[in-house]
Amino acid sequence: MAENDPRRSLDPESLSRKNMEASVSLDELFCKCLEGKTAIVTGGASGLGYTVVNRLCEAGAKVMIASRGEERAKRAVSDFREKGYEVSWVKTDVSIVADCYHAVDAAVEAYGKVDILVSNAAGWSSCSYLDVSEELYDRIMDVDLKGSYFMGQAVAKHMVANKIKGKIVFISSAAHLGEGPSHIVMNTYYQAAKAGVTGLTRGVAEELKQYGICVNCVAPGGMLSAGVFTQGTEYPAKYGPAYQEARKKPAEPAPLAMNPDEVGRVVFALCTPMSDFMCGEVVNVNGGAMLKFQTVPLSYTVEGCIPGPSKQETK
Repeated sequence: MAENDPRRSLDPESLSRKNMEASVSLDELFCKCLEGKTAIVTGGASGLGYTVVNRLCEAGAKVMIASRGEERAKRAVSDFREKGYEVSWVKTDVSIVADCYHAVDAAVEAYGKVDILVSNAAGWSSCSYLDVSEELYDRIMDVDLKGSYFMGQAVAKHMVANKIKGKIVFISSAAHLGEGPSHIVMNTYYQAAKAGVTGLTRGVAEELKQYGICVNCVAPGGMLSAGVFTQGTEYPAKYGPAYQEARKKPAEPAPLAMNPDEVGRVVFALCTPMSDFMCGEVVNVNGGAMLKFQTVPLSYTVEGCIPGPSKQETK
């Protein structure tokens, strides 16, 4: 062991106790850890973003929602302010680079700085690869990938210039693993964009670690959120009854988070000191969407299973 190795001065017998004494309490780690922090959450007016805003505020953060839809955003701000949270809204189309920078400026003007970014805004649809137009491709790529890229850049520039050791959390999707609706997938452009986000996460993490900025990613599976009802509806109608019939065919049910907060809690964790030793990671939170789940309780040694222990074996 080298002379300047810090391990030389440590007593291995008391190391565990010293480590424990240096650790913060769970109350501080989870419940109060974001006091004095400011976050930007893109697409924070509904769905996953809304649950993330709620959790960040619960831990003491002030949040700027960056969102396009004025009515929905103002309703969300009203909801959170009724709970006593400090939340504001700035009109932001993340596909426009100038809007990304404006969102950072608005957060700094309102709260003084930006410590956390959750780049959540995204769009999707369902259209056959054979039919995808340049306009559709560009629309999804511009929001999902370009938006994440430049929103992250705008926040990173602020953090570096102000020596803020912050957190950036990108949101990908289980689609980056190939997960999608059974029988009919038809979201190649969305898969490409979200796979790009996972690559972006690693590349940005490699560059920003030197500044103490922690960059990670969450890849959710299916969630019961507003987007299920408001996005992806314009193209399926063009495929007629055959499309609807194909969607009805029996298939393995995909896991679905009935409350996006099941994913939001993991996003929240990546915004806290809990993720301090994570760098460039993609956390898949999809309920096991890529697994083949056994549904028959087979065991010949355990009661209640099939066939269960035989009488001869239990004697």
